[in-house]
Amino acid sequence: MYSSIYQSISRQIDAIENMQRQFSESQYETLIRLISAQSGNIIFSGIGKSGYIAQKVASSIKSTGANALFLHASEAMHGDIGPLNNNDLAFLISNSGETPEILALQYQLKQRNIPMITLTRSHTNSVAIQADLNLIAGSAKEADPLNILPTSSTTCALIMGDAITLAIAEYHAFSSAVFANNHPHGNLGLNALKPIKTQLHAVPIITLDTPLQLVLSQLLSGHQGCVLIGEPQQLQGLITEGDLNRAISRNPHHWQNIPAKEIMSLHPITLDDQHTVHDAEQLMQQQSINTMVIVDHRNTQQVLGVYTRIYRKKI
Repeated sequence: MYSSIYQSISRQIDAIENMQRQFSESQYETLIRLISAQSGNIIFSGIGKSGYIAQKVASSIKSTGANALFLHASEAMHGDIGPLNNNDLAFLISNSGETPEILALQYQLKQRNIPMITLTRSHTNSVAIQADLNLIAGSAKEADPLNILPTSSTTCALIMGDAITLAIAEYHAFSSAVFANNHPHGNLGLNALKPIKTQLHAVPIITLDTPLQLVLSQLLSGHQGCVLIGEPQQLQGLITEGDLNRAISRNPHHWQNIPAKEIMSLHPITLDDQHTVHDAEQLMQQQSINTMVIVDHRNTQQVLGVYTRIYRKKI
């Protein structure tokens, strides 16, 4: 039993590596060009086990905020193809590339001038040669000894589907905040809806003249990732690990006695404690920062703590 499981995993790894070798930069460029030209729906279709993969990938793409849907190839021939038009982009999954239902759907998509990307095991099958882009995302060798169970082929299709999802997400500037907004009752969404004040961490507040040698000690002792400059009621600046690293690089022999005020970031961006983690994440993304000072909504001069991506839970 151990041997059969080990061999099954090995065969699937081989199939994935073969798929990876056959993916080229020019294919990626064509993929992005077709995605960028699409202004309607991103459609995924397949039959049988490939259909389950298509459903999963379409669902993942929805979470990025893009318009995606799963189209059952058989149901498409009975009316479901009706709303589709040439603003859409279709992804068709067929390991063999000879699936009758996929071929029938492909003909109808062509009649509507809908661009098509196919995921098959070769570039020479009937489905592949009619596509605008064919990606190797299947396998001629399944993981079982009889070479009949959809295993390596569906694994490849799923991995390529996930890679396509990431490409679409990247093109649409996807972020955790977007995912949380579209996924409010998942673990990520529920964490993102938490009040920011429940996710705070205390950080040292030091004076303007504190030497950087002591700043380094504070950073190392608490792993806060930053220190605040001023007083709890009068925030004057902030020093992050990045600020300190840059100061040391500029003055490798004399950095220890440089006062904090010479390298601190003035007027740190703040957010009051009535906001959520989602709000903080959005603002941090917009400002390209990793640390956010949180203040009391009743007194914006009162520092409550810091929200930083160093501490952000993996959600």
